[in-house]
Amino acid sequence: MKRKIFFCSDIHGYYDIMIRDLKESGYDENNPNHLLVVLGDVFDRGDQAIEVYEYLKRLTDEGKAIVTSGNHHKFLIDFLEGSYNPFNYLNNGLANTIGDFWHRSFPFESWCVIDKETTPTYHYYAEWVDICRKDINKEYPELLPWLKSLPRYFESENIIGVHASLDLSVKDWRKPHCIRYSLVDWEALEFDDGSFITKTNTTGKTIIAGHFDTGQLREMWLLDTKDKNDHSILKTNDNKYFIDGCVALTKKLNVLVLEDNYDI
Repeated sequence: MKRKIFFCSDIHGYYDIMIRDLKESGYDENNPNHLLVVLGDVFDRGDQAIEVYEYLKRLTDEGKAIVTSGNHHKFLIDFLEGSYNPFNYLNNGLANTIGDFWHRSFPFESWCVIDKETTPTYHYYAEWVDICRKDINKEYPELLPWLKSLPRYFESENIIGVHASLDLSVKDWRKPHCIRYSLVDWEALEFDDGSFITKTNTTGKTIIAGHFDTGQLREMWLLDTKDKNDHSILKTNDNKYFIDGCVALTKKLNVLVLEDNYDI
């Protein structure tokens, strides 16, 4: 069935911006010929994680949307499963997501001051993680299973959608074999360093990816250098689209609309 497919990525907790820009793109969730495809990273940085989650969870349950996994999803999965590593809380916007789901700003720091009545130090971080993740898992019991169920990629007749990159060095890109950091295969591919833009598309299909800000890609690879602040959709000569517009900076979500055959 031919559908109009609306691709976006890296929403990062900005619900109002997501709704505004999907509407401006012409997306109508009640149109049976419309399909929303979100290429990962729906949380962190923005402070509307619950609204984004509840909206996308409903649409995926109703068969109106597909959300693929992403590296920021792994950050939240790790937290909800009990990781005591504070790196993503401190550096990657996870604090905003946890704060929204736990209904408290600066969740760890405020817990130290209010609940422990002590100066915030990471001596207490593991204790807080155990309390916080249990509360979130109890209040939102479908959140962790939903995150863990998300597919690695989207594929229609002529399009592949992925969060960050594909392994184009193997015969079948659906079966990657690669290592990055301490991660392997699909998890490794969700942490692309921006080099995927230079790898030749050998799939015979259009590839759409998020993850890496298009403004940074333009500057890194000297593309469209007339405006280094251009965060619009970037298309390469070998039929790859990059759509992450750095919503936290630009307050705009890129939406790419294509038509293709796809049956849910």
